[in-house]
Amino acid sequence: MRLLTLILLGFALVFAPTNPVQAESTLEIVKKRGKLLAGVRKKVPNFGMANEKGEIVGFDVEIAKGIAAKLGVDIELVPVTSSTRTALLHEGRIDLIAATMTHYRKRDPSVDFSVGYFYSPQTLLVAKNSGISGMKDMAGKRAGTAIGAGAVENMKKVQSKITVQTFEGYPEAFLALQQGLIDAVGTDIVILAGLRAKAQKPNDFVIVPGATFGGGEYGIGLRENDSDWRDAVNHALMDMWKDGTWMKAFNMWIGPGTQLNMKFEEMGFKMHTWR
Repeated sequence: MRLLTLILLGFALVFAPTNPVQAESTLEIVKKRGKLLAGVRKKVPNFGMANEKGEIVGFDVEIAKGIAAKLGVDIELVPVTSSTRTALLHEGRIDLIAATMTHYRKRDPSVDFSVGYFYSPQTLLVAKNSGISGMKDMAGKRAGTAIGAGAVENMKKVQSKITVQTFEGYPEAFLALQQGLIDAVGTDIVILAGLRAKAQKPNDFVIVPGATFGGGEYGIGLRENDSDWRDAVNHALMDMWKDGTWMKAFNMWIGPGTQLNMKFEEMGFKMHTWR
């Protein structure tokens, strides 16, 4: 009898369906709920930050709102950090991550990504008279960045003699720079520009173009194995490029005349060659 049971179990495994019914797509969940739960930053100037009314605003927020609008649903903004965003996504507390999340291949096993919606090189923000002009000058020096940021490993790859200290967020790292506790803040150039713009004396700090150590495209972070949801987000982004929604957000928060006052060329891409 035991042998027969084992044989029957073997047949069951061999002839079991190879395409089991998949779980409900996030697209269906969002549509039924009538609301998109978007994970956004709260302390990254001009990308995701709290204004004087306590509202979270910025470029990434506009991107998330644009996706919700294309889907025909409302939006709820959920604050995340570099260290919490992936966990919140897997726990189902957010439907997507729109939070300056660079698409690194090492992140692919745990997070699926949309097409890139922004590009930013990584470099350093230092005190004006620091004498630092490149990563070679960071040998034996201390750089700060946020917990969970890709800059942690990227800086060490380029300069093995650097000491990297992590902080809860970029504002905390910048405060340490202002207090002389570290020699530089390393992350995406647009984030550095925002930190500098918020300083009491912005001219006391400079971004070091010659210290580039990494960079890449920001992507919308999504749960794995949900192609319907990924397609819906990608289509929304494509429509936003076509109808001018993306450019409107860029001009509002990043481009010339804004607090960041950034040009495409400073960020390593030209619009006609990138999108």
